[in-house]
Amino acid sequence: MSYTRYDDTHCLAYLNEEVIENHIPDDAPEDFKPVTAYAYSGPELDGGTMLDAPDDSRDSLINGIIRSRYSQTEEDAIKTHQIILLKNPECEKASEYASEWAEFCVERDNAIRIVDGWKS
Repeated sequence: MSYTRYDDTHCLAYLNEEVIENHIPDDAPEDFKPVTAYAYSGPELDGGTMLDAPDDSRDSLINGIIRSRYSQTEEDAIKTHQIILLKNPECEKASEYASEWAEFCVERDNAIRIVDGWKS
């Protein structure tokens, strides 16, 4: 996985890398030798993911990855639900709020792991 600066406010990141061993393209000539290929699951034509990241700092890149999965409004709602859950663990939507918080934390930890891998 990697990223490249796209413009002053964006990076193009290649996330969720899939390694494809012994790949032969559909249009390859008969004598083509298999190669190791890579695939990415982002929405751009090449599988990349455009990140809002005004600079290459760790925090900006982590935020960009999180924003590619959650809008600021969605994140705020998840955090608000967590506050409700902390105040009232028996609330009607306790299970739903706990699940969405756990999912958000997994995504956040994944974003941190990815960026720390880029920065190492």
